[in-house]
Amino acid sequence: MKKVKVLHLVEDLKIGGLERVIADIAQGLDKKKFEVGVWCVARGGEVATELEEKGIEVEILGIFNCYNPCRIVRIAWLLKKSKADIVHTHGYFASVIGRTAAKIAGVPILIHHMHSTYWEYRKRHIFFERFLSLLTQKVVCCSKAVENFVTGHLKVNPSKTIVVYNGVDEEEFISTKDKSALKTRLGIQSTDLVVGTVSSLYHHKGHQYLLQAVPLVLAAFPSTKFLIVGDGPLRKKLEDQAKDLNIAVHLIFTGRRKDIPDLLSAMDIFVLPSCSREGLGISIIEAMASEKPVVATEIGGIPELVANEETGYLVPPQNPYALAKAIVDLLKSPQRAKEMGRRGRTRFEEKFTKRKMLSEVEYLYLSLMKQRKQSG
Repeated sequence: MKKVKVLHLVEDLKIGGLERVIADIAQGLDKKKFEVGVWCVARGGEVATELEEKGIEVEILGIFNCYNPCRIVRIAWLLKKSKADIVHTHGYFASVIGRTAAKIAGVPILIHHMHSTYWEYRKRHIFFERFLSLLTQKVVCCSKAVENFVTGHLKVNPSKTIVVYNGVDEEEFISTKDKSALKTRLGIQSTDLVVGTVSSLYHHKGHQYLLQAVPLVLAAFPSTKFLIVGDGPLRKKLEDQAKDLNIAVHLIFTGRRKDIPDLLSAMDIFVLPSCSREGLGISIIEAMASEKPVVATEIGGIPELVANEETGYLVPPQNPYALAKAIVDLLKSPQRAKEMGRRGRTRFEEKFTKRKMLSEVEYLYLSLMKQRKQSG
């Protein structure tokens, strides 16, 4: 049987949730059925390098204007030459230039992947998303919240959308390493409690509210340490905020790390304080896979992950007092926190594994190919 050629188009491949989903799909699809490549329209990044090292075809096109007709024609020519069966775009930039070029090139199947609720979209963005959906067979949404955003706010026909939850590897986040040794490696006392978060340091991730909650937590549990895992444009501002709040000694900014399973193992509680949007939250899935109780904001697709008062706590966004209360409640009840973590792992295994995500993506690709053959 001839392999189905799939090309994923994205603006770049730095470290982040969207990038991790693309990498997992590119590496995880059945190699007997699919030939997969990834095109970075503008620039590469750490994940692009990682994929190349693992033998995945990666092309960096160096295009920085998604509205330039000449650039669209160039990509259309490249796509025609590639003989791709499916073009799967991610993010607004790659969506506009990729789907337009793929249509010109006569690519049989176009799929667009929505990874968040982009409430900051302007009229121009909404127009292009709505128009391009007419050229697209399916819009993959990473949560029901994202699907509601796509059909409600962007006014995309509901018949075009499908929900495929993000997933992570079932085995990768089961750590058997000694927790005290992990703490020592991070400069944390073995008796200290550890609260942590994993995400890029951008405004919508809400780190500023977590830092405001820290003094309230320390008032009840003064030996608590806070791991801030990730990097981004707000790092300096957050470090300055920590100094202003006199909590810098209790915070550890790790920067970007590849040993996320180990860092999660060292945590007693995982927190994601997103304040304006969140498609699903891969770091929450990783925390659930690691049997950690989760404190997160009731925003976007997060309530589809966290069962409130069962696998963790959901709190209002932009509310450091609610964040602190939830964290303190879990620190006061370690046995309950562990039970929440165990229930989180069970929920993860049922709904949010990488194996399940890949199975649903493969089924989508093959069913669209079958429909294409039957129609002509």
